[in-house]
Order: sequence, then C-alpha cells, then structure tokens
Amino acid sequence: MRTIIITGADMGLGFAFAEQYAEEGARVIAGCLNPSGGEIARLAKKYPNLTALKLDVTSDSSMAAFKDKVGDQAVDILINNAGVHYRKWSVPEEVVFADWEHTLQVNTIGPARVSFALRANLAKAGAARLVTISSDWGSVTNHPGTAYDYCSSKAAVNSLMRGMATRWHEDGITILMVHPGWTRTSMGGDNAPSTPEENARSVRKVIESMTTIDNGRYVDNAGIDLPW
Repeated sequence: MRTIIITGADMGLGFAFAEQYAEEGARVIAGCLNPSGGEIARLAKKYPNLTALKLDVTSDSSMAAFKDKVGDQAVDILINNAGVHYRKWSVPEEVVFADWEHTLQVNTIGPARVSFALRANLAKAGAARLVTISSDWGSVTNHPGTAYDYCSSKAAVNSLMRGMATRWHEDGITILMVHPGWTRTSMGGDNAPSTPEENARSVRKVIESMTTIDNGRYVDNAGIDLPW
C-alpha cells in the first residue's frame, strides 16, 4: 500500500486528491488546518485508510508535531498543495504587504518546510515523487501583470523546487511542479471551467506518468512544459 501525504487537504483540490487516493486504497495522510471538522472529518470516517492530521505549513511547531505523527514510515508521494491567493483581480499596486508576506509563508516557505521535514521519509520509499502545486502565473515569461504577491510566490517555489531537484535525485526523489488548471474553488472562483475533482484526476495522471527523467520539470495538468 502506497503512502501519500497531501497538504491543504481541508477543501478544494487538496480534498479532491485525498478523496480520490483514499478511494483507490492508498494510505492517505491529509494535512489540514482543521482535521476534526467539515468534510475532511467525514472523509476520514468513511475511509479507514485516510488519517487527517493538523498541519499549519507556516508553523515550525505544527510541522514538528505532524512529522512526529508520520514517524519514520516511507512516503511514496508528497503533494505540496496548501496555498493562498489574495485579491486576485485587484489593481496590483493595491497589495497589502502583510498579506504578501503571508502568501510567501504559505506558498513558498511552506512547501520548503514540509519537504525538508519529510525528506528522509521520501528517501525511504526508494522512488518517491515530490509534487508541488504551482501555477501558470508562476511563469516569469508569461507574467499576467497582476497579483504580484501570488505570482512571485509561485515563481519562487518553482525556483526552490528546481534547485532541490538537482540534489534530491540522489535520494531517489523525483520533483515536479504542476499547474493544476483553473479550478472552481474558493480560490479559483465560480467562473473556473473545471471542478476540483476533474483537475485532481488530471494532475494524478501526470504524477503517475512521472519517471526520473521528469525530475525538475514545470508542467501543466497535461504534462506539457510551461515556460519559466
């Protein structure tokens, strides 16, 4: 049985990942801000192979407590999914710097904190996959000219993961950054063309197709390379 860890599994895309992997019979560890409430609690009752654990990716102490509960078991797939996006369509210069700092904490430093803490678990699996949910708005080449805070956080996490990929392959860890597609969630809004379930399935196909030759790639949900 594979072990899969997903951050930001309370809702949206993360919840869809957790539900789909649990339904297939994988051992799922869902990192959540509120693991005992809402739909994730219902999901944990439905699937005994799913465990919902408290995880705030911006907190060292929360990460340490999460790691203690994970223990030293092998982790086959880690999906860094937790993310935030403020004022998506506002004038970029109207950014609130405290929110920008929080965006970087969640979207950039959060994946680093989680990945570093679980590196030994991934290495223990022998051929693990570390997937960070990025965005096409993380492309510097195709910058949309808005959402400076969000775009910079995703460009930064792409750079981080690309750098990690040059070293972590020695541990048998393949790293990928994936744009999941515009998704109908609280972050993506009601006008998004795809549901979380649809885009989760697309991303999972990309994950399953990964080999070591894909290490360090930045792709969309069809596995097509995006410009840096």
